[in-house]
Amino acid sequence: MVATLLMNSYTLGIDGVWNDMNEPAVFNSLTKTIDLHAIHRGGSGIPASIHEEYHNVYGMLMIKASLDGIKKASPNKRPFLLSRSNYLGGHRYAATWTGDNQSNWDHLHLSIPMVLNLGLSGQVFSGPDIGGFGFSADGVMDATPELFARWIGFGVYLPFVRAHTAENTGDHEPWSFGELTENVSRAAIEMRYKLLPYYYTLFKEASELGSPVCRPIFFADYKDQSLRSEDRAFLVGSDLMVLVDVYKKYDDCATKIKEPQNERWIEYLYQNDETLSEYLPRLKIKAGSVIPTIPVHQHSQNGLNDTIELIVVFDDNGRATGSLYEDDGDGYNYQNGEYLISHFTVTSNDGVAVLEVTYDGSWEHPDFGRYS
Repeated sequence: MVATLLMNSYTLGIDGVWNDMNEPAVFNSLTKTIDLHAIHRGGSGIPASIHEEYHNVYGMLMIKASLDGIKKASPNKRPFLLSRSNYLGGHRYAATWTGDNQSNWDHLHLSIPMVLNLGLSGQVFSGPDIGGFGFSADGVMDATPELFARWIGFGVYLPFVRAHTAENTGDHEPWSFGELTENVSRAAIEMRYKLLPYYYTLFKEASELGSPVCRPIFFADYKDQSLRSEDRAFLVGSDLMVLVDVYKKYDDCATKIKEPQNERWIEYLYQNDETLSEYLPRLKIKAGSVIPTIPVHQHSQNGLNDTIELIVVFDDNGRATGSLYEDDGDGYNYQNGEYLISHFTVTSNDGVAVLEVTYDGSWEHPDFGRYS
């Protein structure tokens, strides 16, 4: 049935499905969902029961049905599914977001630990509504330019990235807040596009190992107990650290962010106007790592065959390593070995960087001169 419903949509070029309100939500109910004693008939090995027992898995079963239908309607394309409701194991079917948040500084801050905790629970593809979705407790409906700029500044490094807002609130597009916020948003989004090869590699790793794309800062040093409570910073993979100022400008609550001390981390310097820097998070790269990037593009598909620019940070021995996963970007040929994993080793020899690359996979090897 789902495949039949989606068939026409996919022939029109739709690439994904957003399953919203799928708890299911019922606004005129005390429980905000359907009657807890409503009967689900079950089937296909799932027993009949009341909604109180079904509630937590309802959304997951819905997105599973959606994915099955999409694959039947368009078997040669990888779909994108987004779901508000999910359950343990539902990461196999859809991405999720953190729900209807508010346009305030507390919710900006909370979006970091929420995404990190989802990642630790297996849901590695998640993110918040950047800028806030709805009303704050103090009646404020809309994000301020400073709030939006700061939120999108670090929000682009979370796995799922989007700005969103409720009906009857102000516009939450980056250009809605004035030139400065628009420029901050552009700089942040361009960094996400540059880092797409790094993220693609991390998502492939997550699909095989379940490792979070974004990780708590204590992943860098399990022994340092002081890092366990630090939620103003996070790791993207193991080699990139994002340190966020989560407080409003001139707020006296700000304290120094705790950082891992067991390894050397090098500050990444933005190539932007200094006026943007106070809204963007600090970035650090672990010594001894190689991070693959591409030139900035306006669409993710544009950079598939472009030059791979390697950010290299040598360790104390003048050595750095990293990897890059690539495939054709759609379909399922990668399951038959049609992918390429490039393993980079860069050494410093009398001030000259020497690059060695080895490969895994049967996808056609790119031109060695592609790397810079």
